[in-house]
Amino acid sequence: MKVLMITTSYPDYEGSNRGIFIRRLCRELVDQGVRVVVLTPRIYRESPLFEEEAGIKVHRFRYPGAGTPLNRLEKIPVLSMGVYMLSGILNALSLIIREKPDVIHGNWIVPTGLIASLAGLMTWTPVINSARGMDVRVSERGVVKHLFDLAVRLSDKVTVVSEAMKKDRECLSGAETIPSGVDEGFFRIVPDRSSRNILHIRALERIYDAETLIRAAPLVVQEMPGARFVIAGTGSHASALRELAHDLGVEDHVCFKGPVDHASMAELMGNASVYVSCALADGTSIALMEAIAAGLAPVVTDIEANRPLVTDGEDGYLFNPGDERDLADKVLKALSRDIPFELLDKKRSGLKEMISWSSIAKRFIASYSQLIVRSGR
Repeated sequence: MKVLMITTSYPDYEGSNRGIFIRRLCRELVDQGVRVVVLTPRIYRESPLFEEEAGIKVHRFRYPGAGTPLNRLEKIPVLSMGVYMLSGILNALSLIIREKPDVIHGNWIVPTGLIASLAGLMTWTPVINSARGMDVRVSERGVVKHLFDLAVRLSDKVTVVSEAMKKDRECLSGAETIPSGVDEGFFRIVPDRSSRNILHIRALERIYDAETLIRAAPLVVQEMPGARFVIAGTGSHASALRELAHDLGVEDHVCFKGPVDHASMAELMGNASVYVSCALADGTSIALMEAIAAGLAPVVTDIEANRPLVTDGEDGYLFNPGDERDLADKVLKALSRDIPFELLDKKRSGLKEMISWSSIAKRFIASYSQLIVRSGR
């Protein structure tokens, strides 16, 4: 079986974390006997147009305006997006002719899922598309909404990473839920539960609202002076967040780690006891699942995507989005060990059976096989 994986995000170079979970899925598919070819946009000049690693052929297509991922732009440039789509489709068709994949798997419905759907339509190749959260959010209005709906209609099968996403868009109501996976190494982490480190691992963009965490920091430090906020990741709001920490007088309690590789994330989790996400909207958060797998106490926004993973006051805490006082209160409860460690350990054990990469890959392989049989290939 051969799969053409068309994806908006994929690691750009050694140490890049962008789309790292897509690479992890690809590697697991290869380990289970699937031949994988990846097509992804070339964002940075230092990224090779072609490379082969761990048995995965990775092709990158050019487009104007590269240098910043599309999901980090405040407004999508129409011309760049048009060329992005055209370049992606032409490269996809070329790869389909050369590689003859049995299935095309698009990741993120727009834009690359649409590329997958159109390429599949033109070549009679079955297509499975996976909605992963942010693509659903950006498709709520305008022309993107219609493109999203078109990509879904042209797909032979659609998956989502959480049940909540089915409620967001009517066209996803019949989708299968297959969450992202978590590396088994996170389940082996022994967290320092005496630590007062509060960990945040999300891109420093508006949608992830790290500003609320910084604003909560003085309230937490006032009650618990030993508290330390560790913020990993980078983004367009990094400088503003550093300035805010300085202005609020908590810069000595806030450590900005910048971009970190996946191995460093595991180390950071081992040195923390609490994980925080202030996301205003999300799919099933991989960082949250990794934190639960590591045994940390999660404190996350009370949004639809987080509720299936966290029960407020039982195995973590939910707080009102954008409310720094509610966040500070829940962080203090988490640091006070109000949730028994046994419950956190039970939670991580139950999660392992559902979201190990091995089990996730098997579910996708089953879907690929169904599509191949149905198409008569």
